[in-house]
Amino acid sequence: MGEPPGEILFLRVPPLGLIESAAGSGWRGPTRLTAAFASNGFRGRVGERSITSFWIGMGRRVREPGRQLLERLRNGRISDIIDIGCAGALDPSLQRGDLVLSSGDVAFDGVVPAVVRRGPELSSLLHDVAVSRGVTLRPAPILTHERLIASRDERIELFDRTGCAAVQIEHVWFLRLLQSLLPDRTLEKIQVTHFVLITDAVPRTHRRLATARSAWHALVGYALPGGSGGIASLRREVLSRWPGA
Repeated sequence: MGEPPGEILFLRVPPLGLIESAAGSGWRGPTRLTAAFASNGFRGRVGERSITSFWIGMGRRVREPGRQLLERLRNGRISDIIDIGCAGALDPSLQRGDLVLSSGDVAFDGVVPAVVRRGPELSSLLHDVAVSRGVTLRPAPILTHERLIASRDERIELFDRTGCAAVQIEHVWFLRLLQSLLPDRTLEKIQVTHFVLITDAVPRTHRRLATARSAWHALVGYALPGGSGGIASLRREVLSRWPGA
């Protein structure tokens, strides 16, 4: 028999109803919401897998893991890092609700982020999720920027120049932070999955109303994650199918 699967580090906020407190942990601390923002995250389980949910923040100012969480990363107990977030489309063919699985993470400023290991076996799992939601799944690079990109011209220019299908504002900065905190050999052993929900498509026209509508959709995607097509349901569906869950 092989070794049991390692722990999962799940970035951002735990979806309600998915992650349960670890049995027998004796955890009697603050509320679920407060725990989600703790420096060592909120520990629980998804099926048979141990999981820690950790809010990394937004933009360049991502949070450094707490001492206990960082130690579990350094000693190899965490085998998977999963980032399921929201993003804006750069590819004009993508629509709201479509999904992009990152085939590579690109920084807008040209600095090369950490090289990470990706699991090709996830394509089938995520394809099934896309089919169940009636949307498109696009394996493609994802761009990390330092600001919201709203205009049609700028999105299409970034798509043509970088080949990235979507843009968001956190992931590469967290990879860089981990690169500075972990030995290369440790980071290379961790499988990193970056998967985004398109909340705002490329504006159809250059008019201000179209640009404002796209920006509004982006804000709603972050602020109102509920609903059958929202980010919370996507996280539940993906993690419930995860290997070992």
